[in-house]
Amino acid sequence: MTKRLILALLFSCPPLWATTYYVDNCVSVGNDRNNGTSTSTPWLTINKVNTSKFNPGDSILFESTCTWREQLTVPSSGSAGSPITFGAYGTGAAPIISGANLFTSWTLSSGSVYYTSYSTAPNQVFEDGGRLTQSTVGTASLTAGQWYLDTVNSRIWVYLTAGDSPSGHTMEASQRQYAIYGSGISYVTISGLEASESNGAGSSEEAGSGIHCNTCTNLLVTGVTVLYNYNDGVRLDYGSNNVVSYSRAAYNGANGFANYGAASLFDHLVAYYNNQLAGGDGEQSYGAGIKFDSAPNQIVQYSTSYGNGVGQSPVSAAVDGIWCDTCGSGFTAQYNLVYDNTGEGIFVEANSGQISVLYNVVYGNLDWGIELAADNTSIPMSGSIVAGNTSYGNAGAQIAIDAANFPGGCVNNLVYNNIAFQVSGNTPFRVYGGCENPGTNGSGNVYTYNNFGTATTNFIEWGHGVLYSTYSSWETATGNCGTVGCSHSIEAAPTFANASAGQFWLTSGSPGIGAGLNLGSPYNIGLMPGSAWPTGVTTGPTNTPPDIGAFVYVPPVALIPPSNLLVLSVH
Repeated sequence: MTKRLILALLFSCPPLWATTYYVDNCVSVGNDRNNGTSTSTPWLTINKVNTSKFNPGDSILFESTCTWREQLTVPSSGSAGSPITFGAYGTGAAPIISGANLFTSWTLSSGSVYYTSYSTAPNQVFEDGGRLTQSTVGTASLTAGQWYLDTVNSRIWVYLTAGDSPSGHTMEASQRQYAIYGSGISYVTISGLEASESNGAGSSEEAGSGIHCNTCTNLLVTGVTVLYNYNDGVRLDYGSNNVVSYSRAAYNGANGFANYGAASLFDHLVAYYNNQLAGGDGEQSYGAGIKFDSAPNQIVQYSTSYGNGVGQSPVSAAVDGIWCDTCGSGFTAQYNLVYDNTGEGIFVEANSGQISVLYNVVYGNLDWGIELAADNTSIPMSGSIVAGNTSYGNAGAQIAIDAANFPGGCVNNLVYNNIAFQVSGNTPFRVYGGCENPGTNGSGNVYTYNNFGTATTNFIEWGHGVLYSTYSSWETATGNCGTVGCSHSIEAAPTFANASAGQFWLTSGSPGIGAGLNLGSPYNIGLMPGSAWPTGVTTGPTNTPPDIGAFVYVPPVALIPPSNLLVLSVH
């Protein structure tokens, strides 16, 4: 027994030789000739980190409030139970790993137009941390807040505001392809850092990310902030068993968080106002706050994605909140809040494997709310489930299920217990491409116990361009359940706590309370009222019978006076 205990402790604890290294360029101000092993003898540069070898369990910590204008390239891998950690120490703002350099020497051309020379052509220029708008016309047409890249003379031209000059501002231009980069690494943790203002490289979609890891396994990215990168904030390409959690991505040129072919968990993320640039690299022409592509076994949960595509310049693409492009071998989106994006709320291209879209709140997007689609004419969309979601007030359909319309192309998909409520206009529920059970091209798809609101003109599309204005005509349409009332639909408007404030839990008397279908484990855990994203989300088991929509109904607690109340008379 004692021997087994000793072995267990040896395998579960970090190695005794693990070392913590410190890097500081603004507080104690380090020196690369130091040993780096204490806060009083820190290293100075990231180059020292990049050219050093680390052992499993080692930590490399950067001083808070400091900024490094170097690319961090992870040089070593950890091992199971003993990752190598790149993180922060000290107090104050997170350490910044910046892909941009300062430019301090500017020459006045005329009026308020200035120029400076560069050695690496930038894709972004910043004034006091804000991105300037690039002009592609020329220096003569520059207006306030614009910059122009003169590749003939290797110059950056800027026009700030009338009478202003760069001398009174912090002027930066992106120079490095990444802020943090890793390739083929495993058992590495990146925590508590900010990665910002990285540059792109030609037409490469991978370059220009704040944090990029290629073919990485057992990677943990947590508590990071990625801002103003030319392409993606965090991007993973291939690899497996990776986790990105409790992190924030904003104002990036393309996606906030992106995963290409890497089996990963995205958890408790915030993505907002991404896809700010358009017409450059491919990812800037279409994207999302959180995006997956050709990736197996993906989960995105407890995350919020909003405002993506808002402020895009020039405006050329609708940007989704969560998008899984060419999903393969399983994808789950659950307990997410998605709103006010310029594209769809949740868009899943279900080309293979089971897709689960569960207990999400999706509202106010400028396209459809939730779409489960397949455009591959050889791989069927099969065995997927869309359940317990609340989709409200999106500009297009609230829920849409559509496939590629080929033999066996849409079979055995389930849509249960959802609220899909259209505030005004459009069609709240659309099903076509074989998913309406026409026979050869689709069968076994079930759409019951949903709340589509009061029947209105053309409120359900069942087959491409085939519209229905009553529940009874839709229920008895070819391919549907067959008799009046068989869909068990809630034919009334839902009653929310406060939809205008984003409070979509049900209130007393709502027609959706106890009106759902018991789906059993693991589909019986919904959101609790008062949940706040990303860290204040709570879940609990559904009622019996369950409620319609994303939230579990919790009745208000009545105040009952205690039975042994003692009343004192005071004179």
